[in-house]
Amino acid sequence: MSESIPPAKGTAGKCARLRCAILVAVLWFPLAQPVLAKAPVRVLAGAPVSDDARLVMPQSLWGKLVADWIGAVQLVTFPSGVPTLADCKAAGADFAVGAPFGLRPRLPGMPNSPGRVAARTEITITNCLTGTVVYAQTISIDSEPPPDSSADPDSAAQALWSKDVPETLAKYPAFFSRIARIVNVQPPNALVDLNGAKPGDVMRVYASSTGKPRPPIYLTVKRQLGKNAEVTFSPGSGGAQPAVGDFVEPVTKPRS
Repeated sequence: MSESIPPAKGTAGKCARLRCAILVAVLWFPLAQPVLAKAPVRVLAGAPVSDDARLVMPQSLWGKLVADWIGAVQLVTFPSGVPTLADCKAAGADFAVGAPFGLRPRLPGMPNSPGRVAARTEITITNCLTGTVVYAQTISIDSEPPPDSSADPDSAAQALWSKDVPETLAKYPAFFSRIARIVNVQPPNALVDLNGAKPGDVMRVYASSTGKPRPPIYLTVKRQLGKNAEVTFSPGSGGAQPAVGDFVEPVTKPRS
């Protein structure tokens, strides 16, 4: 009578991990559900330029630079400064962005680069549905060296800002590309239709699948699972749990 030889410990460990991976795939297999549309994001953006900065930054140029940073959303330009929550709701927008541009005072100890224009913006993003400020960041900007004095104003402004501003803003998380929806829930885990998430990233449920506000439920990314982010959550107030189709927004930490 022959006997099978038990696998070596290393092989057994690999087999166990393989079975675990297969089990995970089976557990998440019920994703064969109707595909949910990507979260539609309509943004009302105001990017005013202060009076003392208009000689170096045209309003049209700053508005375009901010729009490029906001990204591929339904963008509505707000012509009269920084939009309020009332403005946002009146426009039927999901979020409001305020991004005023002003010169940065040259005070002792401030890291202003010599020969460059020192400026800053204080970007705020407000969720129009919940009325809460979900992003706030002060960003310092230094221009390129001033161009030849013979350049016309528009060309001079392009030379001053068209390189530094995009590079500076790119250092800060893109907020709207991380608005997403929940596609599967198996407590205490869920899947969110978000690609490129990193372990430890935090998100927050803010609306139901029908667009009605929900009490916040916080989600923490465990790993990227295919095109989705696997998250874990704790029940919110009253034991509330996320549901398929819920809208989520990133919880961002200001950078110094």
